[in-house]
Amino acid sequence: MKKLVGACILILLLVGLAHAENIDQIEIRGNQKVSRDTILFYMKSSPGGPLSQDILLRDFRSLWDTGFFSNIRIELEQEQGTNTVIVTVEENRTIASITYDTGKKIKQDAINEKLQENNIVLSTLSYFDPAKVKRVERIITDLMVEKGYNNGKVNVIARDKGKDQVDLTIKVEPGPKTRIGAIVFSGLDRKKLSPRFLRKGLKNNKPHGLFSAIGGKDVYDEKGIQEDLENIRERMQQKGFLEAKVGTPEFSLYRRHNLFGKIRKMLRITIPVELGPRYRLGEVQVQGNKIIRSEFLKNQLKMDKGDVFNIKKRNDAIEAMRKLYYSLGYFYCQVVPTENLDPIKKVADLTFTIQENDIVYLGRLEFVGNTFTKDHVIRREWFLREGYRLNINLLEDSIRRMKQLGLVTVEKMPEIKPDAEDPQKINLLVEVQELNRQSINFNVGFSGYDGLFIAAGYSTQNFLGMGETFALSFQQGTRSKNYRFAFTEPWLFNSPASLGIEVYRTSYEFPALYTQHSEGFNISTSTRFWRYWGASLVYSLQRIEISDIDPDLDFSNPYSYYYYTGGKRTLSSLSPTIYYSTVDSPIFPRSGTKYLANYRYSGGFLGGDIDLHKVKLEFVKFTPLWKRRHTLGLHLVYQFIHNFGENAVPFYERYFLGGERSIRGYEIYTIGPRSSENNYIIGGTKAFFINAEYSIPLNEQVSFVAFYDVGNSYDTGVPISLDDVYRSMGVEVKVFVPMLNVPFRLIFSHNSRLLREDEKHFVFRFAVGPSFH
Repeated sequence: MKKLVGACILILLLVGLAHAENIDQIEIRGNQKVSRDTILFYMKSSPGGPLSQDILLRDFRSLWDTGFFSNIRIELEQEQGTNTVIVTVEENRTIASITYDTGKKIKQDAINEKLQENNIVLSTLSYFDPAKVKRVERIITDLMVEKGYNNGKVNVIARDKGKDQVDLTIKVEPGPKTRIGAIVFSGLDRKKLSPRFLRKGLKNNKPHGLFSAIGGKDVYDEKGIQEDLENIRERMQQKGFLEAKVGTPEFSLYRRHNLFGKIRKMLRITIPVELGPRYRLGEVQVQGNKIIRSEFLKNQLKMDKGDVFNIKKRNDAIEAMRKLYYSLGYFYCQVVPTENLDPIKKVADLTFTIQENDIVYLGRLEFVGNTFTKDHVIRREWFLREGYRLNINLLEDSIRRMKQLGLVTVEKMPEIKPDAEDPQKINLLVEVQELNRQSINFNVGFSGYDGLFIAAGYSTQNFLGMGETFALSFQQGTRSKNYRFAFTEPWLFNSPASLGIEVYRTSYEFPALYTQHSEGFNISTSTRFWRYWGASLVYSLQRIEISDIDPDLDFSNPYSYYYYTGGKRTLSSLSPTIYYSTVDSPIFPRSGTKYLANYRYSGGFLGGDIDLHKVKLEFVKFTPLWKRRHTLGLHLVYQFIHNFGENAVPFYERYFLGGERSIRGYEIYTIGPRSSENNYIIGGTKAFFINAEYSIPLNEQVSFVAFYDVGNSYDTGVPISLDDVYRSMGVEVKVFVPMLNVPFRLIFSHNSRLLREDEKHFVFRFAVGPSFH
């Protein structure tokens, strides 16, 4: 027996099998640590069983794949009519110890995790298999390449310890990361196309700079270079160069300054490109369509005859056409584009060939992953129904609806399987992830609205797995006291209408103004009458008591007594709301639009001491940017109040801006009309504010936010003016705390106007909860 490339040559000697029928006995030789029963377990051959060359070959492979042996020989011995299969093995040595010499760049945990992903177990007391060691070296090399160490080296050293044991040392030398200093395009005519435009198509490999270094994209990614080359070609085709070519990139090293001013060796990638002629759009034809008119399909193409041919707009048109057919149940519809190029006239005629195929219906709709939430609670919120046409648009809307509810989330598109019995049916398997369904908390914290507080409570959005919301809370703070019980049934009588009740008792200290004590209850009902359209109605009865009034408040106003004097009042109100919302998440929204109109009628025939009309109009828009990784958010609010009857608008019903829920750089309730005599705030009867955010998620729990807030509150008779507003801009860090199911917010702001002489333009605020959604 000889060894070749570090492994034993394996010999299989089978003699006379053509004349043999059965195995009389199996003899095992050479085994010391591996028992006879273990070896027989991996073999299909057995005493009394058939003697087959094919079975013995499979036995050989099965034994070899165990990694127990360095050499195996299977022979047949025939004596006096007895067939004996002799299996002779040489056992691999066992691993006595494993030492990782990896340095700080590549962690041992990362190596072990990568080995587990590839189903490789490397542990002490396991068998030393040279073939497995080679695989380990390749996997660690791939790991280094993923992390940007393209020139790293791996060496697994085996030292003989005696007693058929070896000590393994895994030595990893990553070397320096290969950073990209420059990407240049040879053969590019800069008069026709800008290199900067092409570089924007790079996704995995970008030149060294601030943002690329932060994202790790300035490290050469060998696996991602092909995708980048395809993106560059598509970028050229967006500008009409339909026959553009991208060659094989060339690499060279050179020296340049990094972000810290130090000279480092970096990679220069030279990508050969050839533009070719620039084509304009010629005739557009649609053929094969029967259900949807050709002119309507042509309108999905956002190019006119004579425009520079844009491959991206062509692809967008294909996607739009598919969605039209998908919405009608034509799931197997195909749209095939064909360009007829005329290089002389530089015109490209475009033909869309439609293959509509048959209508597809939804067969079975199954949910997995919901161990607590009842199946019907999820199913009732889906817009798709079994037996109906499979509408992909409704499928996407259903997934968005799941995220809005906050019971479960769907992170990936459902698994779509054709029905084996009916080719016109599609079965959906939806994998859901249950969110934090309940919260039992006891915590101490600080909030701009509540001050220092201690709180305890229990809340859930999925009571008993039925989708009900239930909350019981207690909070005691330096500014506030809050006791609350609430319950909502979201599907009353198995219909999309909710009924809820809330009972509360609160006490709140408005700094430098007064203290307000309130107790009462709300009864609410709501319904979703068309997908994302809904309406609600709330009746509220509230007893209000004002105390601890600041003695320096302005009483010159004829209504001041009603504003500031203590005593008890009753507020009885009815508040209808109509809204439309496609916002995908109440905590970290990424996309969607919201419109809301709310009106509150107090007093009058409802009774109570306060007679007024109160209106609120709200608009929210979240737009995903930068390949859906970043989010641009916009929030607009306009609200006004008007009294009727003899009494003026109470102070606590007027509008005071400031704080993390309106203009976040200012203290709460500090923005609004003020007394001309002592500059005390008196609040406004109308207000508006705008919040703009640009959010960059750093990971699943932390987001970086740049914001700009503007707004003000105005008294009766004073028009809204953009010259009389308060502005706040800055940055914010949001840290999501899963246990509390809310984000903590660290706000660093610059305020345009100062309310007092002792204030500063730059301030820091801390807040809990989302800014808007």
